[in-house]
Amino acid sequence: MKERVAHLVGDRAKSMWVSTFHSACVRILRTEAVRLGYSNSFTIYDSGDSIALLKRVLTDMNLDPKQYAPRAVHSHISAAKNELLGPADYLQGTTNHFEQVVAEAYAVYQKRLTQSNAMDFDDLIMKTVEVLQRFPEAKAKYRSRFRHILVDEYQDTNHAQYILIRELVGLPTEPFPVAELCVVGDADQSIYAFRGANIRNILQFEEDYQDASTILLEQNYRSTQNILSAANSVISNNAGRKEKNLWSEAGSGHPIVGYVAESDTDEANFVCREIRSEEHTSELQS
Repeated sequence: MKERVAHLVGDRAKSMWVSTFHSACVRILRTEAVRLGYSNSFTIYDSGDSIALLKRVLTDMNLDPKQYAPRAVHSHISAAKNELLGPADYLQGTTNHFEQVVAEAYAVYQKRLTQSNAMDFDDLIMKTVEVLQRFPEAKAKYRSRFRHILVDEYQDTNHAQYILIRELVGLPTEPFPVAELCVVGDADQSIYAFRGANIRNILQFEEDYQDASTILLEQNYRSTQNILSAANSVISNNAGRKEKNLWSEAGSGHPIVGYVAESDTDEANFVCREIRSEEHTSELQS
C-alpha cells in the first residue's frame, strides 16, 4: 500500500504513515511506552504466547482447564481490551461466576505481562489510547504530527480503534487543532462483529463529526448489473442502513444461478466445474 501511495504522490509519501492500526501504535509506543512503566524495547506477545501465559495463570489459580478453557478466557479478555476495559472495569460489569473468574485471571495475566515488559496484541491500541489520554504533551505531539487522517474499511473498526481515532483527530472544544479526517467504508459490508467490530462507528459517523460530508460511491467496476441488482435487493433488508443503489456499466451479464450444495466440498466442486466450463467455452469461441 505504501508503494502505491508513493507512486501517486511521490516523495511526500516518505513523511506519511501508511500502516495498520497496530503497526502505527507499535511505532508510537516504541517512543512513549516508558511513560507507562515499560521500556521502549518491550516484547509483543502473539496469540500463542498470550494463551501460553494464560494457561500458566489458570493453573496457578487451580482452575479446571475444561471448565475454564484458556482460549475461551483469552477471548473474553481480548473482547474487554477491545472495549478499553481494564481488569477492574471488566469486573464491575460481570454478570456471572465465569466472568468473575475471568476478571480475576485478567488481573493476574496483565500483571505478569507488565512484569515481563510485554504487551499482547490487544494492548497495543489500548496502551496507545492510555498514553494520549493521560499525557497532554504526548497528545500535543501526535496531534501536530497527524494533520490529515484517512481510515480504510471503517465499518470494521472496534471501540478501541474508534477512540484512538477520536483522540488523534480531536474535538473543537479541546486546546489542540482538529485534524482533517476521511474514512472509507460500507456499513453493508460489516462482517467482523464477532471480532469486536462496531457498526455504529460508520452508521453514526455524521453524528460524531457533524461537519462531515458523505460521498456515495455507487458505481461498481467488478460485477454485472444482474449481480448488483440481486445484492441491492438483499441488502435493502438491513436495518438502519444508509440508502444507496449499486450500478454498473458492464451490462446485465448472465442470469444468476442458484445452487443448493450438500456440503462445503460439494460447493467448492460446483464452483470448480463452473470455472472449467467457462474456460472451455472461451477456448471454443477463440
